[in-house]
Amino acid sequence: MKRLLLIFVTTVIVSCSFDNKTGIWKDASNIPIDNQNPKSIEDNNSNPRYEDIFIKNKTYNEEKDPFNAFNAKIEAPLKATNWPETYGVPTNNISNFSYSAEKKLVFRSRKLSKLSSNKNNSNENIIFYKKNLISHDQKGTIFIYSLDLKKKIFEYNFYKKNFKKFDKKIYLLENENVLYAADNLGYLYAINLDDYSIIWAKNYGIPFRSNLKFANNQIFLANQDNVIYSVNTKTGDKEWQFATSLTFLKTNFQNNFALDLINNNLFFLNTNGELYSINYLNQKINWFLNFKKSSSVTDTELFLSHPIVIKNNNLFISTKNAVLSYDVLTAFKKWDLPAEITIKPIVTLNYTYVVLKNDLLICLDINGNVVWSKNIFGSIEEKIKKKFDSIIDFKIVNSEINIYSSNGYLLSFNPSDGSLNNLNRISKSGINSKIFFLNNKMFFLDNRNRLLKFN
Repeated sequence: MKRLLLIFVTTVIVSCSFDNKTGIWKDASNIPIDNQNPKSIEDNNSNPRYEDIFIKNKTYNEEKDPFNAFNAKIEAPLKATNWPETYGVPTNNISNFSYSAEKKLVFRSRKLSKLSSNKNNSNENIIFYKKNLISHDQKGTIFIYSLDLKKKIFEYNFYKKNFKKFDKKIYLLENENVLYAADNLGYLYAINLDDYSIIWAKNYGIPFRSNLKFANNQIFLANQDNVIYSVNTKTGDKEWQFATSLTFLKTNFQNNFALDLINNNLFFLNTNGELYSINYLNQKINWFLNFKKSSSVTDTELFLSHPIVIKNNNLFISTKNAVLSYDVLTAFKKWDLPAEITIKPIVTLNYTYVVLKNDLLICLDINGNVVWSKNIFGSIEEKIKKKFDSIIDFKIVNSEINIYSSNGYLLSFNPSDGSLNNLNRISKSGINSKIFFLNNKMFFLDNRNRLLKFN
């Protein structure tokens, strides 16, 4: 099976080229696979710490009121102007968004692109840059949609026409007017956003499967074999690489990066349940932790998680069995909560908020103690609960906890006690992307792939 997969991927890569209409490179198969010998990180170069983590306690399943009345102090709302990467910022965490809060629909675009036949591929990779939405369709066409002009101002397809039927997944990152794109065919390329020219393109041979991060003129990303690459942003050449443990079991969870720019550390959680801390300046491994019972590549245990989050000197990871907090420098475990969450946690200065699969919304203090716990449907009519469907996003907006459902409902909660403040259906056509707050406006795509803008 593995041999057939390798043959298929090789055929895919050889068949790809720039679109003939662009006139930039007629045959991208002439782009050589980068066979240079970059620096590689060795496991034994820095005394890496290895630790197995298992949570054996019973899953948390209890509603709880705050012991004393208190006001959950949250950072001032952030007025974001751009969204340059998958999770907005290097740490994968924004505590509080600023929004005009009128919840008034002021614009609905035409359908931006054809919906992907693969639901796991749909509207996942969206960024915003200078009042422009940047994304791609299932055929690999990257497009830029102007929020001011209310139309597409750029479309570009890297791939040969006879291969456009193959669904593409493209991971995007913008930095200093350059758009970086990595795909599930093993290509990485850079586009100048001033004149839309190709700066460079590289064929790395194995499909990429991670978000992208930028620091120190390097792009960090990983392929489906859990190999980390550091790529020079000017040339596309590899600076260094590091192979972590491979797993043959594929899930919806993708390799995930977060950055601690203060301490120059890159954090990498791979699909085999390993969490690495690497200094990206000297390529030293600070520590790593293992969250699976078996490290064998032939084991049948799936590792499931959500993106890692950093806040100050704390790193948060959520596995299938627990939410855990670690010191970013020492990997010392500060606390854990036996629970399975349904979406990436939100971390504020003093509190962590999580939504569990058993429908509990929980506030944890800085020591991991449960301050309060509420069933999100406790004050909602049964008929509304049945219509709510799955949670698609979870954010704190204007110091209020917001939970969004895929069929367009918005639940708002008080962060001090978990009481329900408001219930609205903001989109009858559903929600089919993350929620974005830019310049005090709210944006998302609906189930017809139309962009909705709210004041």
